[in-house]
Amino acid sequence: MNDFHLNPLIASTSFSLGQVDCFDVRLVNDSRYLWLLVIPQIANVIEWHDLSADQRHQLIELSSEIAEILSHHTKADKMNIATIGNIVSEMHLHIIARHKGDAAWPNPIWGHGAAVAMDDASALAKQDEVKGWLRRLFD
Repeated sequence: MNDFHLNPLIASTSFSLGQVDCFDVRLVNDSRYLWLLVIPQIANVIEWHDLSADQRHQLIELSSEIAEILSHHTKADKMNIATIGNIVSEMHLHIIARHKGDAAWPNPIWGHGAAVAMDDASALAKQDEVKGWLRRLFD
């Protein structure tokens, strides 16, 4: 039995776009960036080494596919992919499409101002748009 529970901070600041195997793909509610999270829905996973070899491989392949899709659709100058986990220890992989001149460029986005939440209509539109881009992954 899997006793996974999504961290409340992640739940309150992002929207689920869909599931790929045991991974939840989420859109972060910050209008400054196109920022996704991939979260293994497996209890007690904090670090990469807490995943099985197969799960690690799946996560690497999935994150690479997502990054390629986002890069193509957003014309990103750089894709930032990271697991940090200093505030939320539950494993979550950040995939962020970065553009020259964005709110934090060229620095990392962490610690650079507060998130700017999307209004409801913009959030729904962005979710639909990104789900469309990722549709083949969710099938």
